[in-house]
Amino acid sequence: MYPLNWKADGRPCLVVGAGHVALRKVRGLLAASACVTVTAPEASAEIQQLAESGRIRYRMQCFAPGEERGFALVISTAGDEAAARYLSEAADAEGFLYNAADFPVLGNCTLPAHFERGSLMIAVSTAGQSPAFAKYIKNWLEESIPEDFGAWLDRLSALRGEAKGKIRTSAERERFWRAAFSSDVMALAASGHLEEAEEYIRNAMGGFGAES
Repeated sequence: MYPLNWKADGRPCLVVGAGHVALRKVRGLLAASACVTVTAPEASAEIQQLAESGRIRYRMQCFAPGEERGFALVISTAGDEAAARYLSEAADAEGFLYNAADFPVLGNCTLPAHFERGSLMIAVSTAGQSPAFAKYIKNWLEESIPEDFGAWLDRLSALRGEAKGKIRTSAERERFWRAAFSSDVMALAASGHLEEAEEYIRNAMGGFGAES
């Protein structure tokens, strides 16, 4: 397995099936700004509501071979092994991503359990062996990682740009970031004292800039 973050913004994605598993997948895709189509002869009330509100397209039919064409990602949840095997072969031939939530061994990618703190995303994968274990680890980390780390990441991004302009050599920048991620600084960030943590880093930046 090769870990990869995929930009789904505006990309066409197909979900085969319209039950509770499909709903979870649809919600995740919508959160990533994907363009979602669902195909199934029947749909849950929630998926019907998403279709009626225009947030997704819903095809009230069984999956038919060829329907996958034009989609960047296909997710199957319907428990139809024949359809899953067809999609597995089509994914290899046509080059789209295929997540088989119903028959994991047939897919060419898995979807990790994940959570976000602003732009910070933490994902956990078990390579499809145990989604429940991945969810357990995800929940454990979610309770452990402070909410303020998302806001701290935004500040670090701005500071990174400043450091590039003030600290010229890669060796000095490496030393600077080691100091920036010291236990004292990260303790301040974790406790929500972002101003103090940023001030510490700016002072360090000034010292390294003067040295270089």
